[in-house]
Amino acid sequence: MTPVTSESAQTVIEASGIVKRFGGAVAVDDVSLCVAEGEIHAVVGENGAGKSTLMRILAGILTPDAGTVTVGGATLEGGAKSAIDAGIALVHQELSLVPEMTVAENIMLGSPPTALGFTKSKELKRIAAAALEEIGVSVDLDEPIARLSVSLRQFVEIARAVARSPRVLILDEPTATLTPAETDYLLTMLQRLAAKGMAIIYISHRIPEVFSICTDVTILRDGKLVETTAISETTSSAVIDAMVGRELKLDLQVTRESHPGEVVLSATGIRAVGVHDVDLTVRAGEIVGLGGLVGAGRTELVRAIVGADPRSAGQVTMTVDGVTTTIGGYQSAVKAGIGYVPEERRTDGLALTMTVSDNVALPNRRALSTAGVLAFGAITKFVRNLADVVGLRPPEIQREVGQYSGGNQQKVVIAKWLGRKPKLIILDEPTRGVDVGAKAEIHRLVRELADEGAAVLVVSSDLPELLELSDVIHVVRDGRIQGTLPRAEADEKTVMSLASGETMVSA
Repeated sequence: MTPVTSESAQTVIEASGIVKRFGGAVAVDDVSLCVAEGEIHAVVGENGAGKSTLMRILAGILTPDAGTVTVGGATLEGGAKSAIDAGIALVHQELSLVPEMTVAENIMLGSPPTALGFTKSKELKRIAAAALEEIGVSVDLDEPIARLSVSLRQFVEIARAVARSPRVLILDEPTATLTPAETDYLLTMLQRLAAKGMAIIYISHRIPEVFSICTDVTILRDGKLVETTAISETTSSAVIDAMVGRELKLDLQVTRESHPGEVVLSATGIRAVGVHDVDLTVRAGEIVGLGGLVGAGRTELVRAIVGADPRSAGQVTMTVDGVTTTIGGYQSAVKAGIGYVPEERRTDGLALTMTVSDNVALPNRRALSTAGVLAFGAITKFVRNLADVVGLRPPEIQREVGQYSGGNQQKVVIAKWLGRKPKLIILDEPTRGVDVGAKAEIHRLVRELADEGAAVLVVSSDLPELLELSDVIHVVRDGRIQGTLPRAEADEKTVMSLASGETMVSA
């Protein structure tokens, strides 16, 4: 795919000198951005660089402390409603659909056609159907969102934005939950929308996507504008170096000496919703990967193992220092030394309105209290140390977690379990929506945990990540393990052939 834009295209949206502070922290510092009709403009940077904050300002959700936003030459004032009226639509990284409502109702959420106070159902469905047709996606308008796959929900979210016929479409990490084929479809669809004159702002940590469809790229670092340049005049390595402010040496194809010890986790005959008679073991010092396509049953399996979801059959045990404990539910899993980093960090892993300090302290209260009373000095020292270990930026432990970027939120989830020194840590999509620098940091932490003797189980849809980290990979399809690959025998083609059902392999 080759991005194309006209040199005579008119500017649609322009931000000038934007500044936004949260308490003493400057999230966006004198940033300017200009996007023309028919342009797909990338905004990139590490987690915490200010990308999402800037987009929320463009969409009227946040008010800047300084600077202006103009759309079609008119200054944007009055918040989110005025931004919508001006033709700006933002698709957030974290989906905001209502699970109990239908596809059509979600697409028209907040602006259903009405007459005399009643919703015009036929008109609602007509507009929703037109939006889905515009993006080329077929889905039952009467289907509740809760019954859709994560990827279909993402497309419904985009249809919701497109239904308002926006002049500016802002997408924050839209491919984080999509398969490679779905990603290709989305990128082609965005090019089609841009060709009709829509201005598109595209946030992604996946640099190949940026170079595939974008015309220009704006790079942010620590809330400041580093540069804006044409994609045709830069390279992916130059963009990454500008994002992190240093030459980033990614540890690709790292060869880690693995010396597995005793079996720590033993799961036998596991049955649950979406899981069918699975056996799985993880040894001390071993990194076990779970591969497979979206919807294969990987998340359902690990949630059943830790007791987050009920099991209909099977047994799970943890063995530490020769002592075996049966895992009946989530509380017993935590007590036995299991740390669980869930796929949905915002809903299952964090209390967004609580501070970093409170979130990290939650599973560590017993260790941080004396005679049942929390020692606040000890908590502060404890959390600051863990914030440094995981590379939280900025390391403001009294800041609400919800004010941090997605990648930093993920670091907080990991930090709270590192504080318990887990004997087994399970990470479900540990680097989804995370920048290249943070991804390298998380990979380092995972390897260090295994090197220190912890058992590690990683679920990932990112094949290079799975191949890079894992000592052994189990490929899941239709709720069953279709094959097992030692590191030496694993490559992308073999994993994908197992995931798609073309072959079956056993170690």
